[in-house]
Amino acid sequence: MSKKSERYLFIKAVSILVGTIIGAGVLAIPYSIYIAGYWLGILYLIILGIAMIVLNLMLGEVILRTKKNLHIPEIIKLYLGRKGYILSLVAMAVLLYGAISAYIRGAGDILNRLIPMDSFNWSVIFFAIGTYFILKGLKFVSQWNIVFVSGMVLIVITIWLRAIYSQSIDWTQFNLQPTTSLRNAFQPYGTILFSYFGVIAIPHIRTILGKKSDQMESVIQLGVLIPILLYSIFVSLVVGVAGQDITPLAVISLGDKLGNQVLIITSIFAVIAMMTSFITMGLSMIESYINFGKIKRSTAVILTTFPPMALLFFDWARFNTIIQYAGGIGVSVTSILIILSFWKSKVSGEIPPAYSLGHLKWVGIVMIIIFSFGALSLFI
Repeated sequence: MSKKSERYLFIKAVSILVGTIIGAGVLAIPYSIYIAGYWLGILYLIILGIAMIVLNLMLGEVILRTKKNLHIPEIIKLYLGRKGYILSLVAMAVLLYGAISAYIRGAGDILNRLIPMDSFNWSVIFFAIGTYFILKGLKFVSQWNIVFVSGMVLIVITIWLRAIYSQSIDWTQFNLQPTTSLRNAFQPYGTILFSYFGVIAIPHIRTILGKKSDQMESVIQLGVLIPILLYSIFVSLVVGVAGQDITPLAVISLGDKLGNQVLIITSIFAVIAMMTSFITMGLSMIESYINFGKIKRSTAVILTTFPPMALLFFDWARFNTIIQYAGGIGVSVTSILIILSFWKSKVSGEIPPAYSLGHLKWVGIVMIIIFSFGALSLFI
């Protein structure tokens, strides 16, 4: 394989991980952080971001220790048995259905603000386009993902530079302390966990890299670092520009303050972000259904895509609430199971991996505490 081909595979793999991580959560993070206080929120972003880098590296090593390229529930079944498998299926269902529901709802609300039409109709259009990409498969999606992710990065940097140039950022907003209760202080926890969760893309990355699995470690490190930086820039932008007028959907806050052009650009960014995550999560859930129930792919597609639309039809929850619970419960439980699988794979792994992190006993224990608190924070 030529150096040019290797670089292209590397970029495709990174873009899949970045595109999976950056989704609907990016719209909810600024409001949640503002409620908790900017500096506390940035601390959450950094600490949880580092934890997610380690978690992704853990799963990457587990996958590379396994002969077959399995998805997360099957990996957990291999190393933790049937009880872990069932628990992972429940957690993944909460996470993926919650995430897909949030993407469909969020996209409808944003597109309605951009081009007035009933939000539900826009959600149906978004759903139809996303389902089309899912049906086309991973190879087709990974090619488009490079364009989508490049566009997202370019849009955020462009708006940030424009805001600085026009002196629209009020730096004193960062020192405001709107926190009035313990509950507000912990509000960003589940949202940020949700917003960083991209481990379901790791099996896809192994497929993309093929024989170049030695690049997995670098792909994961860069693929998580980019969202950490992008989230930090975007949160600072929204809080600095909108301040006390911030809304649960960040793009609306920016549009109200910086004008219609910025609303259009940020809306495009938000829809692209949700589309990339919708597609990757949808592909992962389809594979889980196929492996679990031994059912046809067409049936798996229906089981993956239509329940979130049904939830939207019955208007069961607000955008931010969906994200908080999907992150607090789905991400927390799945992450803990991945850590336990990582430890078990050190003993019973099938093949030598391309990289090894060491046992990470105390690091894993600290991370289990962090993720456990993600679930507990919902009840504070």
